[in-house]
Amino acid sequence: MNKLYVGNLSPLVTVEDLKQLFGEKKLPGAEQVLLKSGYAFVDFPDQNWAIKAIETLSGKVELHGKVLEVDYSVPKKLRSRKIQIRNIPPHLQWEVLDGLLAQYGTIENVEQVNTDTETVVVNVTYTTKEEAKVAVEKLTGHQFEGYSIRVSYILDMDAAPPLQAPRMRRGGRSSRDQDGPQPGPSGGFGGPRHKQHDFPLRMLVPTQFVGAIIGKEGLTIKNVTKQTQSKVDIHRKENAGAAEKPITIHSTPEGCSSACRMILEIMQKEASETKE
Repeated sequence: MNKLYVGNLSPLVTVEDLKQLFGEKKLPGAEQVLLKSGYAFVDFPDQNWAIKAIETLSGKVELHGKVLEVDYSVPKKLRSRKIQIRNIPPHLQWEVLDGLLAQYGTIENVEQVNTDTETVVVNVTYTTKEEAKVAVEKLTGHQFEGYSIRVSYILDMDAAPPLQAPRMRRGGRSSRDQDGPQPGPSGGFGGPRHKQHDFPLRMLVPTQFVGAIIGKEGLTIKNVTKQTQSKVDIHRKENAGAAEKPITIHSTPEGCSSACRMILEIMQKEASETKE
């Protein structure tokens, strides 16, 4: 998911030009640049840096007389039900956003991405590929309260084919060990990487506390993810009408424990203030 496509490159552009540009913009990952004719692939360490690169470079930076196009590198055959929506107004209510997204299909999950941008970024999973495609087409460039919405396909690990095991050579070393990084399905280096220390924790919370956990403009849940270095998914669309909603926390065991404790404290405070 953190592999980016850099397009509309001049034939004069070199790998060194791209490395210098990324360095000037204080963007990491420029050491892994695969340059082709008119485009390139660049790996980033995580989703936040990928988002920053897209927001900083795409349509805003000129190199050898041509304005760069930057987006996630997701081959057509891997485009599925999952998309990312950026540049959402920070003051937008979740109910309004849900209504906007629901115009294009049934939403399976919406998760806010913890970023340093002033605007909101969410990853959205629709029920079908067709619904996601319609959402991409209709929402791209959509003007909402003075903000131009930006949409991208993102890699859905559930839809991605399994990586082939590396071929072994004499001496027990794999071909990747001897030949260095190998191009992935989209021409970039390797495949999507997962932090080995990620530990998923799933908990159920009373539905009436979901709003307090998210907070106004998503600030409360954003604070939880930032302080605990965790990724928190609130599955509000699951169990429609049920008294409880599931929450999934992805982090180290310590991070999961801290995030869980903060969520319980938020619920306890809300219960105390509302006498529920």
